[in-house]
Amino acid sequence: MPEGRDGHTGEVEARAVPLPETVTTRLERLEEEIDKLTESSPVTAVRAARRLEMVVERVGYWAARGTAADLDTAQAAVHLGLDEDAARKLMARFGGWSPYR
Repeated sequence: MPEGRDGHTGEVEARAVPLPETVTTRLERLEEEIDKLTESSPVTAVRAARRLEMVVERVGYWAARGTAADLDTAQAAVHLGLDEDAARKLMARFGGWSPYR
């Protein structure tokens, strides 16, 4: 696997636009809290994950639409730290359109 590539997300971290520290910190904290819930109450952790999924669907939709209006796939790929295929699929999934459009 190429250096800097995350096998699960396809991200190439060295090229990606960094997230603000406040966002990174909050996401890490949220992940830790949900992990704790998984140990004490798995069903509550699932409920929390579902709520997070709904937030991602809502904010991801508008973010993908705005990004598609501003950038082509190659530009978005560079900013997201993904290859073009992964960026196209991510944008399509978040934006609610076919990745083959």
